[in-house]
Amino acid sequence: MSSHHHQCQNNIMLHSRFFKAILKTNLQRIKIPNKFSRRHGSALSNPVFLKPPDGTLWKVYWTKKNSDEVWFVKGWKEFTKNYSLNEGYLVVFKYEETSQFDVIILETNDLEIDYSKYETVNRKGKCDQRDEKTVGILKEIPVKNNDAGKRLTLFSPQPHMKVRGESSTRRRTSSLNWPKELKAQEIAQKFISYNPFFTLFIKPNYLTEYQVNVPTLKGYIEDKVKDVALKVGERQWQVKLLPCRSSARRLSGGWSLFVHENGLQAEDVCVFELINMEDSVFKVHVFKR
Repeated sequence: MSSHHHQCQNNIMLHSRFFKAILKTNLQRIKIPNKFSRRHGSALSNPVFLKPPDGTLWKVYWTKKNSDEVWFVKGWKEFTKNYSLNEGYLVVFKYEETSQFDVIILETNDLEIDYSKYETVNRKGKCDQRDEKTVGILKEIPVKNNDAGKRLTLFSPQPHMKVRGESSTRRRTSSLNWPKELKAQEIAQKFISYNPFFTLFIKPNYLTEYQVNVPTLKGYIEDKVKDVALKVGERQWQVKLLPCRSSARRLSGGWSLFVHENGLQAEDVCVFELINMEDSVFKVHVFKR
């Protein structure tokens, strides 16, 4: 890798994170730190997109006062309203690229908010799709849920990203299977995703056997022996996905290592979210018993 490339990366990393305390005075518009705007202001696109952990994208326009002052204006109020931001909250910004900030929101008790509580809010703030060039190729795949014929759009290379907009056709998906256990049903019902996912209640024999039955994944992953990736946090495990026998497929080679290294226990619940169909990558969300 060239030193120039390293230099570019380092420049992006410098002052790429900052936080803002929420006050009554900055719920409508907010100034980002001068140090940040001096370093990155010239590269920022207008609008930028704020991306909380729930995967939504919020379009926010900024304006410049004097040479150093950059203010988030149009779109910021919709963002603060949607997540019920209040005096004493903290918003942490991480600058990812010229047009995007990953954000997390901390309540007055210093804990991160429960984003799922805000998913059903009617978002009047227009948050249109970004350019295909910016986000990557759009793919449409059928969604297996109660609304027959609805389509789910996966983004590549960031397929877990969804954009809220009034004309958006993306729909929240429901679990591809329906576990018998009440706890797993509750988790499946509350889990918010716009990608295909299935839910697994960990039974004692799943911990000792080398394989586990999963739904057919028909229409998402072809019915042959496949290598799939199971991702927890930043780590990934390769696991074999075997073809259908009757009504199920099986996760096999690599399953027991995945179980062991993630400390899974009986009665845990795992949600396997297909975040990248092309490379068969599942993000695994573990809900401890």
